[in-house]
Amino acid sequence: MPSEASSGFDGLAAAYDRWYETPLGRLVDRLEKDAVFTLVEPQPGNLVLDLSCGTGIYALALAQRGLRVVGADLSEPMLRLAQAKARQAGVGIAFVQADGSTLPFRPGTFDLVTVILGLEFAAEPVKTLEEIRRILKPGATLVVAILNRSGLWTLWRRFKRLFVPSVWRHVRFLGLEELRRHMETHGFRQLRWRGAVHFLPILTGRAARCLERCEAFGARWMPARATFLAMCGRRA
Repeated sequence: MPSEASSGFDGLAAAYDRWYETPLGRLVDRLEKDAVFTLVEPQPGNLVLDLSCGTGIYALALAQRGLRVVGADLSEPMLRLAQAKARQAGVGIAFVQADGSTLPFRPGTFDLVTVILGLEFAAEPVKTLEEIRRILKPGATLVVAILNRSGLWTLWRRFKRLFVPSVWRHVRFLGLEELRRHMETHGFRQLRWRGAVHFLPILTGRAARCLERCEAFGARWMPARATFLAMCGRRA
């Protein structure tokens, strides 16, 4: 994330995690992780960079699968919370404060890089992809997840940000084909994608259970309208 985006997230670290403890947040988290981990099955012992790791949601999930994990983010409050969660979970994760456009790692270091909802915040997404390719081993995997610009939830965010200040104000949302072009241009092949969250966040509490049926319908009949899009590819 660029510095202005990271500063926007600095004050949201605790609230960010609290949302994932709500019924809606737990459902969204499960659906998104299903999409990501359907695409990639890393081997225990692989070295993984979770770039734009935030409060460590995916870093912890990867570490709990037996991977050696490095989490990187620009927001220091987010990283502090991620470190506390890792200690509480009893997993060893190295967290570093770093910008995706200038990563402090040697070429060919990682077996897998994940960027979950971070590329749209990057000041230089092209440079970030170049850096990711540099630090990946040949044949290694990149997983990028974005908020689809034509997804229902994203359309609502794009409308709302016109009137309400938020971290989404200056985000450049991407679409499926744009993400595909970016990854192909930067030397990633065998691309596959999965979508999740085909509904609007209009129900909360117990009523959020109804969204499970909406999700099943959306996944079958309008997959490209998913708000969450995850794409993986192998470094050529």
